[in-house]
Amino acid sequence: MKKNRFELWQILYPIAIYYVVMSLAYFGLEVVLGATTAENYMVRQLLSGAITIPFILRFYLSDKKMRDVVYGEKKFRLDGKQIKTILLTIATAGTAGVALNNLIAMTPVVELSSGFQNANASFFGGEVLFQLLGSCIIIPIAEELVFRGVVYQRLRIHFDVPKALLISAVIFGIVHTNRVQFIYAALLGILLAFLNEKSGFFYVPVLGHAVANTIAVIRTATGWLAFSYEPTAAGIGVTLVLAIAAAGLIWYQVREWQAEREK
Repeated sequence: MKKNRFELWQILYPIAIYYVVMSLAYFGLEVVLGATTAENYMVRQLLSGAITIPFILRFYLSDKKMRDVVYGEKKFRLDGKQIKTILLTIATAGTAGVALNNLIAMTPVVELSSGFQNANASFFGGEVLFQLLGSCIIIPIAEELVFRGVVYQRLRIHFDVPKALLISAVIFGIVHTNRVQFIYAALLGILLAFLNEKSGFFYVPVLGHAVANTIAVIRTATGWLAFSYEPTAAGIGVTLVLAIAAAGLIWYQVREWQAEREK
């Protein structure tokens, strides 16, 4: 029993440190810069995330050093295999992110979640430049360091891949605090953790997360594919095509991963 509690603590305390540092940084910015509004929310998130990254990076680097000793260091080389991984990650995260957003938007859960509506207004309320810097670069790096770089990798010490994927994704969903973001983050979290597992490189889930967020920012700023949020024939058609494409890309990569494991 004592061992199980210790293992749980090893998984949870990096998350606690992440949110404590993030909250303190955010509070400090409020003291210095004044009250938060929808227009300046992302600037504060951007700065708070940048301040928090070094605190979490030490956990990630420490864990990686131990994994490298046990399994050997996996060095990055930009060869044909890595280019294929990059392209598959972009395509998979892009199609899955749009399809998930569309499917959720077509359900009543969005209208029933005031927490999501408030978060969404803040998330997309400021200048597009700060949305791109914050939600498409800093936030993906910070969140991936915690949830895939530390939490998922520590779960893999104690659980097989499916259980580690599921547990890490549920935790990732819970910390997003409202029903809509829980569903989206949990499902996207499964994909990002799998991409991390398959590739063995941390940049892959960061790239996938950045792609999904970037498309969301572009859609909000430009109205691109706005019609596909609606449960019309056109909206359902586009969403179905994207969902099938995402499922096919995921299936292909699962088969690749299974083949690699069997060698």
